[in-house]
Amino acid sequence: MERAAELTTLRTAFKAVGWCVLLAFILPLVGAYTCTLSLSAACAQIASAFLIEYGSIPIGIALGLPPLYALLAATSIEAGIFLGIFGVLDAIGTASGRVAGFLDWTRKIVHRSKIFDHYGILGLFPIEILIGVYLCSPASWLFGWNKGRAFVITMAGYWVAAVATTLATIGIIHFFFR
Repeated sequence: MERAAELTTLRTAFKAVGWCVLLAFILPLVGAYTCTLSLSAACAQIASAFLIEYGSIPIGIALGLPPLYALLAATSIEAGIFLGIFGVLDAIGTASGRVAGFLDWTRKIVHRSKIFDHYGILGLFPIEILIGVYLCSPASWLFGWNKGRAFVITMAGYWVAAVATTLATIGIIHFFFR
């Protein structure tokens, strides 16, 4: 691989990791610090968000974080994970000729089906709710869907699940600890 191609690949990968770090770590911690919230509780929510995604919201609330902060922090973390995974995969796709060939082959198969090509991206919404971002981001990249559209649809699915989880958590806490 040429030096210019290597630099482009590294730039793409570092940009993806940078977005992940900014959205998943820095933004939630700065928000917690600015609002004088517990940084240890915010760190616990960040760590749990990488494992259980919107399930981290009840953990954050149980540790004393306000529900709105827990919801917004979890959403920011999810966005960082999506952009980080997509960007790193994109860097791999440009760096490896074998991966690029596989992607071309996969995308040709996807584009054969007009229905899947046009409406398949909408499947990211329920997949996000049921399985999570760790499938949505690679699927979007693999099928060659527009990154922006895939991100918006994935985050819409996440937002529905996260808001429902937040409201359920608030309701359970209100019911048991009146």
